[in-house]
Amino acid sequence: MQVACPFLLDQFYWAERLHWLGVAPEPLKRQHLIPDIDDAASVNKAADVLLGAIRSALSPEIKAQATVIAQRLASEDGIGEALRILKEKVLP
Repeated sequence: MQVACPFLLDQFYWAERLHWLGVAPEPLKRQHLIPDIDDAASVNKAADVLLGAIRSALSPEIKAQATVIAQRLASEDGIGEALRILKEKVLP
């Protein structure tokens, strides 16, 4: 579980992907964390948004979905599959 705040290139895709998979809350935008106006109300609002995202990331639903995906990934042989593809495609 994590809270993502993408700011560059493919980070936006991967942050959304985590959210789509159900293992992260909706990605934060820069202005969620760094308010344009430096006053107490803006800083408090930014803190509330971050706190909400952290609470969401720690929710039972996200924890359960992360467990499901972790179990699926644990059953895969990623290195073996990569070697198989390399042998098949690159090293004929």
